[in-house]
Amino acid sequence: MNLRFILVCILLSFNSFLFAQHSELGLFGGTSYYIGELNPSIQVANKIRPTLGIFYRKNLSYRYSFRVGANYAKLAATDQFNSNELSKFRKLSFSSTLIEGYTTFEFNFLPYQINNHITSKYSPYVFIGFAVFSSTPEVKNDAGGKISASELVVVPSIPFGIGVKFNFVQNLGLALEWTMHKTYTDQIDGLPETYIGGYQLSNSNNNDWYSFLGITLNYKFLTEKDHCRGPVN
Repeated sequence: MNLRFILVCILLSFNSFLFAQHSELGLFGGTSYYIGELNPSIQVANKIRPTLGIFYRKNLSYRYSFRVGANYAKLAATDQFNSNELSKFRKLSFSSTLIEGYTTFEFNFLPYQINNHITSKYSPYVFIGFAVFSSTPEVKNDAGGKISASELVVVPSIPFGIGVKFNFVQNLGLALEWTMHKTYTDQIDGLPETYIGGYQLSNSNNNDWYSFLGITLNYKFLTEKDHCRGPVN
């Protein structure tokens, strides 16, 4: 009896896996911001900038997905929004163009598939993955003078975040998501370790972060399996 029950569960899970697989192509648009010496906390008002991206998602089941994509973003921050003494002395700002490629693994809290009436019409989800990005920071003082020239920075990061997926129209889906990136560099902002009078302007032991907040619009490619739905798991 127990063996029969286990076999039935395995067959249902395998059937769900087969019927749930499909692919999506999507666009991402939103805002980006950085956390580092020039923005030591999450102050979204500190020169938020636009972000655009494209991605491909392979849904392995109603719960699990792999996603690969690329994003183009602007990053910027200034000392004028900070109140600490170093910021008042430093009076610097930076701007940068960031390009990243990434892959992430997603988990849906509810069984979800675009335009599938036997699954939920929405689902919260979480994700984590790996990314490589390039950045070209340029640092200026409050008078507009350039402090350091743009030097290409290419390093890995760990993206992770949360979101909510929705059915939109037919085979289109929408999602709201927030991504944080733990990086392995302190040079996203391009700050030199020392500046006037030997003052230390950056802490090389405290790496920078960057984040995206935005909306995705994605299209589900139809397969023959869409004409015969499998059970929800």
